[in-house]
Amino acid sequence: MKKELHIGELSRQFFIPTQTVRYYEKIGLLDPPHRTDARYRVYSEFDVDRLRFILQAKHFGLSLDEIKEIIKLRTDGIVPCQHVQNLVKKHLDNLDARIQEMMEFRDRLALRYQQFQDVEALDCSGTICKYIEKETLT
Repeated sequence: MKKELHIGELSRQFFIPTQTVRYYEKIGLLDPPHRTDARYRVYSEFDVDRLRFILQAKHFGLSLDEIKEIIKLRTDGIVPCQHVQNLVKKHLDNLDARIQEMMEFRDRLALRYQQFQDVEALDCSGTICKYIEKETLT
């Protein structure tokens, strides 16, 4: 790999739009790049490594704010691995809770659907649809 890349080369390397690279700069995930005399952005191997980290961290479900926090910890000389582990555990716990809620919702929805099927003839009375109108809000 050459030592410096223009924004188009960087974005193609990671299969992301150039606008994404610019956005990461704007919000401080990437440092402002060196510019040529013609004002073209030029990225170093450090920038490539940083962008790779950002994209990999997103695959762990981390938000851009969380990624920025991790980068800041490292920049401040703090090894962020325990912090990352705690964040991933929090995301895992939240995901497990959402899956449980979705499974419970699926069961309620399947029961309601079965109740629709148990009615011999479709009775479409009601202001709009009696099947929804008769449900109680919970």
